[in-house]
Amino acid sequence: MKFSDITRKQAFLSHLLISSCIFIVLSYLIVFHWYPEFYFFLDGGIRGIATIFFVDVVLGPGLTLLVFNPVKKSLKFDMAVILLLQVSALTWGVNSVYTEKPATAVFYWGKFACVAQNDASEISLQPIRTGPSGRQRLSILLRPDTVDERYDFTKEAFNHASAEIYYYGNKIVPLDETTVSRLDKYELDLEELRSVDASDAARVENFNSRSGTQSKAYRLIPLACRYGNAIAVYDPHKKRIIDTLAVNSNIRAAALDMPSMANVSVEIKVEEKPEND
Repeated sequence: MKFSDITRKQAFLSHLLISSCIFIVLSYLIVFHWYPEFYFFLDGGIRGIATIFFVDVVLGPGLTLLVFNPVKKSLKFDMAVILLLQVSALTWGVNSVYTEKPATAVFYWGKFACVAQNDASEISLQPIRTGPSGRQRLSILLRPDTVDERYDFTKEAFNHASAEIYYYGNKIVPLDETTVSRLDKYELDLEELRSVDASDAARVENFNSRSGTQSKAYRLIPLACRYGNAIAVYDPHKKRIIDTLAVNSNIRAAALDMPSMANVSVEIKVEEKPEND
């Protein structure tokens, strides 16, 4: 079949059909593999879908609808340029969405924090992927248990101008039966949450009242990702997050066994230079 035998509408619909099939395959990968469960809404899955939709479904078929004219002598060249442009844009979009996908959600200092794939070069991801949380890929940063050791731990990362979860990537391990007990040292402070945002606290209290005594079996842990915050309802027995409560606040759970590092006072002594005689 020659281009002269195809109408503008047929060319557009054919291009749209092919692009839609590609979009469906990539959407499946984004929703179920690259940005599964809570990552989809909180860590960029929606943006990933929007990016792929634009570069695949909108850009290519849209240019075909605009340019295609069966009587044009340069039609083959025009369509080759459109195809090259769409493939280049789609390659960029897929690479961007893939490299920015979440690698893990790390529990440290009273909350889960999402870490992107391109920031996880120091983390051993294979044990986390095969851990008990499955596609949620939950992990924990093994921090010291005493205030003094924790202060030195934090200070070293600070001296290297880095956050702890990036500087100590080799200390991040799967959140499994050997490490889950560390979550018992933290508790969501409803009073602090209420002072920050009363509607967020009301949402948590409503969950507790609906769950009744069963809510005591869960751990309510703040969850901070790139595009949103939530309170994760973590089940220590299933080793996974079974629900999330949408909140606006970016807070941490309070440590029960030691004071917060933010409350530790540090005395700075300045030695006076002796005056020259």
